[in-house]
Amino acid sequence: MKIETKLTFNNMKKNIKRTIYTTISIALCAFLIITTLLVTTSISNSLNENISSKYNDYHFVIRNIDLDSFNKIKDKEYIAQIYLQENDEGQLYEIDNLPASFQITNGINIYIKYDNYKKVCTYTNNIFETLNLTYVEAEKKCELNTRLLNSCGLIDVSINTKQYVDNVPICQVRLNFTYSLDVMIIIILFIFSILSIIILYNAFLITMNERKKEYAVLNSIGATESQILKMTFLENTIIGIIGIMIGFFISILGSYLLLKVLNHIADSTIYNFKLILDIKYIIVSFVIIMMNIYISSLISSIRANSTSVIQGIKNNKQIKYKKNNSIFEKYLPIEGKLAFKNFKRNKNKYRIITILLIICMTSYITISTYIHYEKVAANLIDEYDVDAELRLSENSNKYYKSILDNYVNTSGDKMEYLEYKVMGLYALVEPEDALIAECRYWGVMHFPIQIIGLDDKSYNGYITDLNANYGDYIIYNNLTQVERDQEEYIYKYYTAFKTNYNFNLKIVYCNYSNNNEVAEYEIIDDETLRENFTLTKELPNGYKEVNNTEKITIFTNMDTFNHIEEKINIHPKKDRYQQNIWLHYENNSFVKIKCGNIINFSNYIENMIQKQNMDIFVNYYSLENKEKIIYMNILELILRTIILTIIMIGIINSINIINASLYEREEEFKALSRLGATKENMNKILIYENIYMFIKATIISIILSIPILYKIIQYMEKTIILDKLLIPFTNIGTFILLLFIIFLVIAIYSTKFIKEE
Repeated sequence: MKIETKLTFNNMKKNIKRTIYTTISIALCAFLIITTLLVTTSISNSLNENISSKYNDYHFVIRNIDLDSFNKIKDKEYIAQIYLQENDEGQLYEIDNLPASFQITNGINIYIKYDNYKKVCTYTNNIFETLNLTYVEAEKKCELNTRLLNSCGLIDVSINTKQYVDNVPICQVRLNFTYSLDVMIIIILFIFSILSIIILYNAFLITMNERKKEYAVLNSIGATESQILKMTFLENTIIGIIGIMIGFFISILGSYLLLKVLNHIADSTIYNFKLILDIKYIIVSFVIIMMNIYISSLISSIRANSTSVIQGIKNNKQIKYKKNNSIFEKYLPIEGKLAFKNFKRNKNKYRIITILLIICMTSYITISTYIHYEKVAANLIDEYDVDAELRLSENSNKYYKSILDNYVNTSGDKMEYLEYKVMGLYALVEPEDALIAECRYWGVMHFPIQIIGLDDKSYNGYITDLNANYGDYIIYNNLTQVERDQEEYIYKYYTAFKTNYNFNLKIVYCNYSNNNEVAEYEIIDDETLRENFTLTKELPNGYKEVNNTEKITIFTNMDTFNHIEEKINIHPKKDRYQQNIWLHYENNSFVKIKCGNIINFSNYIENMIQKQNMDIFVNYYSLENKEKIIYMNILELILRTIILTIIMIGIINSINIINASLYEREEEFKALSRLGATKENMNKILIYENIYMFIKATIISIILSIPILYKIIQYMEKTIILDKLLIPFTNIGTFILLLFIIFLVIAIYSTKFIKEE
């Protein structure tokens, strides 16, 4: 064994504590890089597997397309697959595998799968432009597979009108998480590489500095700089290999546990993340870590060996003392002044700790704020207080309860459903001054109303809460009117009817003429809606959307609703400009759904509709928000895991740096002890040093965070505009305080190793 190798192993054994600290630092840096690659690639590969289901992997649908339009787009280079369907109930066939009986003619439906789901809106907008579709045509004929796109990370994707251009369709997505994995890999690997180089350089340099005297003596007795470089490089390589192997095994375990937690969060979605050990990414991560170790080791070795023999023995090269005193320093006690002077004459000792603190604080402030904004946006109370709504035909109304009961029994999910019917009429009020709000139709006396028939359970509970009588018409006495002020909508709320006032309502035909823009009316029923009115500003549970309607709403029981419907239907139908009904779903009922897990329910009901070809139309109100919250929980878990790892690296390296600093300042503390300084005085010096370091890091972190927070708030204003900031000041303050306590405890604990004379 060569002399350099023997000395290297002897040095590692002699400084076992420093060797352990450096190995742990390398292991944590390796953990960050390897885990990042393992988790992101596993998620990416799992996503590709989850969305590859045949006939369910389409992104865009065009219904009732003509043959000429089909020929214009079928050969687009970005279309990976086209499924054809003869009618809305027909089977889907691949365009290259059509049965002999299938004829491609006008009126078929086409289901398009793009080659890259991340560019759905770009490709869809190109199709709109190619076919020259208007917004009305696109809304009627086109549809995005939002369920699949949501699961891929495209949140709030829809077809809207182009800004400032009416009737021109455009596909838009508010949140696009599809690029998050790719961007996360690049950014995080870059940041972690820089962070690793800084940390490892500092760890290696501390070791080199502690051995300067040894290297200087070796140099003085004939050892060459090349031999010393070989010793330091060999030691760093051995420690690096050990740290990488430890980090690799911890990364596999950590990645497995992290993906397991992600699967638990995404249990109700189509996600199923599996740990995939892709050899090429493992090699890439090893190469990145080895390069970081090599660069860190090389720089620290060159710097350590640039010290002359005399400087190495004295170990005073870094001391740079400046005599100027600040105003702040004048008011400090003696321990504070000494701490302040230590920073002024040797800033490099705590520079790495300060950088780590800045990274930790800035990351936490910005990431916590972004997550908080997204969660508030996702949890904003919208106009609905139910999860979904079913529209039932006369046929499906007979069996929907068995379907819902079967879901409850098989899933164990809690569910509540409310059945109702709705109809819109035009009415007059007598006497006229009973109506307060201005809700007239075309400036004449009659106005639109909507009548909602509640099921017995909902109606009985409603009248009980209001102390009303069975059979009463319950009028929701709030009215919302929407006015447009330039580019914004202004919502105004009014009381509809005077309270404690007797009035009657008459149902009328609306007779509107386009020629003279005059709306007239004809009374067709003046007996049905008479008296028995109860005015209220309380809504029954599940009908929160009524609060945002411009029309007066009347709630009644189902028997009364059916009676009104019968009386209206006996009158002869008139044309579209002469009608008594402005909204009527004839023979259709609605069911509002409240459940514990809307994603599980949506998967169940869509599967039932597809398998049994049921005539049930479902409108989901909370599904997209639930899925978005899941995305945010997954993203939050990954980001907080990264922050936690950075904090652990910071703590380990801080212990290393502080201990190294105490070792270098051993003579200084002995001198203070000889001058009468006690252990308590030395503790105070270190406490003041940590306070100064923390104040400096906090100020810099806040300064760095301000422009980032501004960009976050500016971005989120596209979704949510509030009159207050949503920065989680309490959480940020708590985090900074805990971080300060941790570093203070490290400093105080380290003073146990100071030897007094």
